[in-house]
Amino acid sequence: MSLLEVIGVTHTYAGSRLFRRAGRQTPVLTGVSLSIEQGMGLGLLGASGAGKSTLGRVILGLERPRQGQVLFQGQDLYRADASTRRQLRRDLQAVFQDYTSSVNPRMTAGQIVGEPLENYERLSARELHRTVGELLERVGLKAEDARKYPHQFSGGQLQRISIARAIALKPKLIVLDEAVSSLDMVNQTNILALLGDLKSIFGLSYLFITHDVKAAYSISDALAVMEKGALIERCGDKDQLFSSPHPVVNKLISSVLSEHPRYRSLASSSNPS
Repeated sequence: MSLLEVIGVTHTYAGSRLFRRAGRQTPVLTGVSLSIEQGMGLGLLGASGAGKSTLGRVILGLERPRQGQVLFQGQDLYRADASTRRQLRRDLQAVFQDYTSSVNPRMTAGQIVGEPLENYERLSARELHRTVGELLERVGLKAEDARKYPHQFSGGQLQRISIARAIALKPKLIVLDEAVSSLDMVNQTNILALLGDLKSIFGLSYLFITHDVKAAYSISDALAVMEKGALIERCGDKDQLFSSPHPVVNKLISSVLSEHPRYRSLASSSNPS
């Protein structure tokens, strides 16, 4: 049994008021099916508007699809009872692109990271303080940073805080939606290395949603590609995706401007290694 199975998911949004009168709706996902195994990182590539983030929200239980199923640990996310959904939610976490809106500016880093622990665990104040400090250190910050507020951190540090919160409950799967795209190159590299380390240490599974071919390649075991709401390519061996790239993949590759001349042949070689 796969950790996550998405089966024939279709989703639409209502169109403009004019079209809504005629019952017109805009399709954003069309019959999408994919699976993720325990300990696997799946990179989901696609240009802006391809439907990647909508699929992520559906998988997280934030938007009910019009058709199809989302099975997480064998349970239908949208048909499970409230108690089961609460348990599933514990094992399914997210890190989003906008790290500033992902954290409450009135809460300290310690409160932000400790919030899921307070919701799901029965820890004493001393245990909570110790666990939060360990989580902050795990993501490359200091335990004493727990006393600081979001405005006292850089963007890269805030994303580390978001990651610490996401791993606090030792989840099975983390959905990373453009989690490094708003960071500079140095912070991107550091966060990707951190995510790779956490995956190895905790056996985490990732759905890494991005338009960045290099980032997806560096952290993922397998790659999939979306275009216009449909899954158009899926490769269990990520190198296969570049042996005869789909036009969408070629377009994403050609958009990469590498920081080093060695990688600027990416588009011509079609291999991001």
